[in-house]
Amino acid sequence: MPEQAWIRGSVIEHRNFVKLERPETKFDQVVTNREIRALRHSRPYHNLREAADQCIEAGNELIGVATEQTYSNLLARSIVISFVTHIEVYFRDMLDAVFKQCDPDFFTPKLKHIHNSKYGIEDLIDIYKRRIHPLELVSSDVSFQNVDKVDKVFSKFLGKSIWKAVFDLKVRIKDKPECVVCFEPELLNALERTFSLRHELVHNPRADFKLKENQLKDIRNADGLLFATDIILGNMIAENIDPELRISTE
Repeated sequence: MPEQAWIRGSVIEHRNFVKLERPETKFDQVVTNREIRALRHSRPYHNLREAADQCIEAGNELIGVATEQTYSNLLARSIVISFVTHIEVYFRDMLDAVFKQCDPDFFTPKLKHIHNSKYGIEDLIDIYKRRIHPLELVSSDVSFQNVDKVDKVFSKFLGKSIWKAVFDLKVRIKDKPECVVCFEPELLNALERTFSLRHELVHNPRADFKLKENQLKDIRNADGLLFATDIILGNMIAENIDPELRISTE
C-alpha cells in the first residue's frame, strides 16, 4: 500500500496504520487568540485608531468617486465589516487589559456575572495541557457584537452603564480650555446602527450595497463615541491598578 499522509485533513494514513487527528477545540482557539493578540499593539486604542482612520479614509474616497469602480460594492461592505470587527477586538483587548493591570480584588467579584460557563474534568485537563489562564477563558468567550453586550460587561466594573458614563463625560480641548466637548446619545445610536448594518452585511448582504454618506457619518460618530469610551475605561484601569504593578514601576 503506498504511503499517504494528510496532516490537516482529519485523517493521517500511513501504510496500514490509520489515526484520526484530534479536532480543534475551543481551547485551541483561546491559544490562537493569545498568539494573535501578542502581535497587536499593547495599547488597544492604538489598534482601533489606526483601523478607524483607514476605514473612514477609504469611505471618503469611495463616496467621492463619481463613477462606480471595480469591486466598489465589495469595498463598501469591507469598510463597515472591518470597522465593527476592530471595535469588537478593542473591547476584548480592553477586558484583557483589566485582567492584566487591575487589582484582582477589583475584578474577581465581577467574573461570575460575565462568565458562567462550567467545565468538566476533560475540559480542565485540556486547559491545563494548553497552559491557559482562567481569565483567558473569560476574555475569549465574551461577545461584543452589539452595544448591549458591551454595556453588560463593562457596567459591572464601572458600577453603572458605560454609555451613561460616556454621556456624563466632558473633555476640554488642550489649546482651547474654554471649549468643552460633550458626547450626545446620538453617537450611541450611530454605533448601534453600524453594528446592525455589519450584521446585515455578514448574514444577509444586499448584492447592490453601496456605502451612503449617512452610513459613513454613523461610522464617524461611532468613532467619536469610542474615543470617549477609551477615556472612561482608561481612567477606570488607572484608578484600580494592581498595587504590585504600581510598586514595580516606582
